[in-house]
Amino acid sequence: MGAARRRRGRGRSRVRAAPVAGLTIDGSAPGGTPTGAAPDPPPRAAAGSAVEPAPAVAGWAAVLVGVAVVVAGATGGLGPDGVALDLAQALVRAAADLAAVVAAGAALIALLATDRVPAADRVLATVAPLWLGVLLVETFVRGAVVSGRGLADVRGPDLLEFLPGPRAGTGQLVALAAVLALIGVAGSRPARPGAGPGPAVLALVVVVAAAAAPAATGHAGASTVAAYAVPAVVAHVAAALLWVGGLGAVLVTARDAELLALALPRFSRLALGAVVVLGVSGALAATARLSSPTELVTTGYGAVVAAKVALFAVAAALGGATRARLRAGRLPVLVWAPVEVLVLAAATGVAATLTQTA
Repeated sequence: MGAARRRRGRGRSRVRAAPVAGLTIDGSAPGGTPTGAAPDPPPRAAAGSAVEPAPAVAGWAAVLVGVAVVVAGATGGLGPDGVALDLAQALVRAAADLAAVVAAGAALIALLATDRVPAADRVLATVAPLWLGVLLVETFVRGAVVSGRGLADVRGPDLLEFLPGPRAGTGQLVALAAVLALIGVAGSRPARPGAGPGPAVLALVVVVAAAAAPAATGHAGASTVAAYAVPAVVAHVAAALLWVGGLGAVLVTARDAELLALALPRFSRLALGAVVVLGVSGALAATARLSSPTELVTTGYGAVVAAKVALFAVAAALGGATRARLRAGRLPVLVWAPVEVLVLAAATGVAATLTQTA
C-alpha cells in the first residue's frame, strides 16, 4: 500500500514538472529534452491564466489602412492630384500591402508548421485573387494620375501609357504577373502529405516579388544609388513581410498549444534575423531619397521615414519582451504580441504613404 502511494506521488510530481507546450527558444523541451523525443502532454491552464491572447485581425487591418490615410493627409499626400484621386491612391496601396502581409503570413505558417495548418492554404487561395483585384484598381488609379485625368475619365490608352512607360509602371506589371503566378501556386496547395513545404516556399518567394516590385522600381530604381538601393528595398520588403505576416499568423494560430510549440520557436529565430535585415536595408534604401540625416526632420519624406523607424523600434522592443518570455518559459508567451502586431500594422500603414510623399 505504501509503495503504491509513493509511485502515485512520483507520477503526480512528473505531471507538475512537465513543460508547458514545450516552448523553448531552440525548439527542445525545457530541461534539455531532445526535439525528437515525444513531448509530455501540456497541463491544463488554470482559469485562463496561461491562455494566449486572441487575435484581432479586423482591428489590425483597420489600423493599417487608417494610418496610411491619416499620414498621407498629414504630409500633404492628399490634394496635389485631387483629394479623391490621392485618397484612392492611399487606400489601394494600403490594401495591396495588407494583402501582401496576409499572403506572406499564410505561406510562412505553412512553412513553420508543415502540413499542420490546412487553413493556411485556404487563406492563400482566397487572398491571391483579392490582391490581384486591388492591383488592377491601383493600376487604374495610377493611370489616372499619370494622364492627369479624373477617375471617371480614364481610358485604355491612359493605362497603356502608364504600364510600359515610367519605372513605376514596370513595377506594377511585375506585381500583376507575380500575383497571377501566386494564384497558380495557391491552386497547387496543399502539397502531397509528407512531400515537404515546396509549394509554400515558392508562394513566399512570389509574394515577396509581388510586394517588392512597385517599391523597387519607384524612388529607389530612379535614384543615383540604384545599384544598392534596389536590392536593399527588396530585402527590406522581404524582412517586413516575414516579421509582420509571420507574427500575425502565429497569433491567429496561438490557441492551438501544440501548433504554437512547434511554430513559435522557429518564428522567434526568424523574426530576430528579419529585424536585423530590416534595420540595415532600411538605412541603405533611405539614401535613395535622403542625402543627409537632417532631412529626417526637415522634409516630409524624411518625417515619414522617421515615424516608420520609431514604430519599428517600438515593435522590436516588444518582440524582445516576447522572446525573453519564450526563453524563460513564462505563460502566456504572447502577452505583448498583440500590441507588437498593432504597432507593426501602423508602421506598414506609414510605409504605404511613402510613394505619395514629396
